[in-house]
Amino acid sequence: MITTAKRELAGERVRFTPLQMENIYKHFAWNNDPELNMLDSELPYVEESFGEFKRRFEEMLEHPEPNSQDFEVHAEDGTLIGVAEMTHISEHNRHCNLTLTICDRAYWGKGYGRDAMQALLAYCFRTLRMHRVMAEAFDYNDAWKRLVEGMGFKKEGTLRDFVFRQGRYWDKHVYALLESEYRA
Repeated sequence: MITTAKRELAGERVRFTPLQMENIYKHFAWNNDPELNMLDSELPYVEESFGEFKRRFEEMLEHPEPNSQDFEVHAEDGTLIGVAEMTHISEHNRHCNLTLTICDRAYWGKGYGRDAMQALLAYCFRTLRMHRVMAEAFDYNDAWKRLVEGMGFKKEGTLRDFVFRQGRYWDKHVYALLESEYRA
């Protein structure tokens, strides 16, 4: 079973660490950001009290989901700028699902997401020996779609009218990158 990361990963401009209790206030602020929620969660935005969030965050740290790895993403100056997660890790089938959110808007559009994605894919394919890495994107999240497509992911399908936001339904797209495509 693969669980929460025990070692650090790094790209050229970012480094990854396991979730850290000392950063709970930043995670809490991001959790209660309606725009970030819209970009990366299919659950409707509901503001959460700090006490509720703290209990949930502590549970994540003490009892991580099996077959999942959670990371904090830090810029080269040490600033915590986002989060990443690998879920549904199957050692037998050698596949997983990857999510990444650069939460600090000061770091949007500056290549941090691309560097983080390159490092995560290297970890998935080289260290974990995955054969297939999947990603999902809501139709309105153009930045994430551009990133996964730019990294070589192929769109494999569309879940039509999957999420209800801003008074209408939106599609969710499913992407995958195979080990052979990554190595090419």
